[in-house]
Amino acid sequence: MRIDKLAARVTTTVAIPGTVPNGAFTVNPSFPGVSFELSTFSLYAQTSPTDASANQYSINLISEVAKRTGGRPLIRVGGNTGDSVAWNNAQTEPITPAPGTSATGTLTIGPAFWPLTQLLSPANVLWMPQISYSDTKYADANEAAQSMLSGIGVDNLGAIEIGNEPNLYSGGYPSAATAQIFATRFQEIATNITQAADIPRCVGFAGPDIGSEASAVWSAQDLFEDTDFDATGNIVYATDHWYRCVGGPCTIPDLMSHANMVADTAKHIAGLASFLQTYKDPNGRTVPYYLDEINIQTGGTANQTTSFSFGTALYGTDFMLYLMTLGVSAVNWEQVYSSVQNVWQPSTSATMAAQTKNIYYALITTAEFIGTSGNTKVVEVTPGSNDGTTFASYVAYDNGAPARIALVNLNYWDTSLGTSRPNPVVSVSGIPSGVSSVTVKYLTNPDGAAQDSTNTTFGGSQWTFASQGAEVTDVQSTTITVTVSGGVAQVPIPYSAVAIVYL
Repeated sequence: MRIDKLAARVTTTVAIPGTVPNGAFTVNPSFPGVSFELSTFSLYAQTSPTDASANQYSINLISEVAKRTGGRPLIRVGGNTGDSVAWNNAQTEPITPAPGTSATGTLTIGPAFWPLTQLLSPANVLWMPQISYSDTKYADANEAAQSMLSGIGVDNLGAIEIGNEPNLYSGGYPSAATAQIFATRFQEIATNITQAADIPRCVGFAGPDIGSEASAVWSAQDLFEDTDFDATGNIVYATDHWYRCVGGPCTIPDLMSHANMVADTAKHIAGLASFLQTYKDPNGRTVPYYLDEINIQTGGTANQTTSFSFGTALYGTDFMLYLMTLGVSAVNWEQVYSSVQNVWQPSTSATMAAQTKNIYYALITTAEFIGTSGNTKVVEVTPGSNDGTTFASYVAYDNGAPARIALVNLNYWDTSLGTSRPNPVVSVSGIPSGVSSVTVKYLTNPDGAAQDSTNTTFGGSQWTFASQGAEVTDVQSTTITVTVSGGVAQVPIPYSAVAIVYL
């Protein structure tokens, strides 16, 4: 018999550990989220550039993710534009020039800007607003901080972030050429606005937001280990950024590879996550590791074919599940209006129709996998009869008992290949006794990995602009029931799809 024919008969196996393996981390219910670039945040909060009412589409999309985990959405507003924005206490408009116009020039915000967050209050958001590190006028920072407290509300403030990607400051003014220079200025700003704005002790700070798209002369670990950055214990989140495929082209199959994702994550994230698991601040507390800006860059930000593809949903799901196994506390996918770097386009612009993009389906799938127990731990399980290059499997435990399995088939398939879609079976064993059948929901697109989100579904459902972000059920028949025999379920998992198995 031909070896390739024999190999085709080998079934991938996933054996569920009966108890939670040592070292598994409890998942933050606020894990999956988004980050808004300050320059276009108002266009996500309000209905359109010309309608200042609350954007119900954004409210619903945020709420649909949060209700699947039971956590408060943790959302940052900042970025490069948050660090270069000017403050004008006398300005009546939230932001000038108005986003979505052709006007250019320095962005300026005023007292009406941070109250924009109230438009999304039905989604019960916990906000992380940004204070500029680059603005050397302390009076501006004081007034901006006071506006944050009054406009957002103390109960809705997760932390105040200072600065953005300090590895981009080197050589400029103010500088961050060394970790200690950054630490000193960061804490000077924190101390100043705490006193001037009377910031309560329950509101801490977040940083340093190292940017992966440029080389860094020092690391976040350097900051925590070798400086007095956290000497007072006021850092409540260690924030960081990560962009996949920075520095060169990245095809959809490259992006989808589990092996590539793990190798990419090992460059920076895994090491910092490991360090922060053992780090203790002066109060003896760990500092959560929060990737508050992530997305995909493929030789720049212009590759719409990749950024719109269903492959991003598959990569995004695998990436987030893997980050949970490293102990990362939360992730935010970057949102820039009318950009390839957004999760949804909140209103139609001259260049982009209002739409829910494929990355959103990664957020929904990940949220479902976390579940609402409030005590979920996630582990990666090495598959049998599979080298794991384009396949990954994870188990979610609720209160110590296995509850869900994620089967991630990252083998590339698309209708453009002109072949039928392979549909291998994964043998899932170790299912608890008494379970006679399991429900399986699929994250899939019937036309494959290169497609936009038009036909993407999770469990047969969609969350579209036409539905204003509310779930539309039974769009496709992509939820099935599989019989369990002897603690084993034979679960079909097509190429370029994710299956969530509910025990």
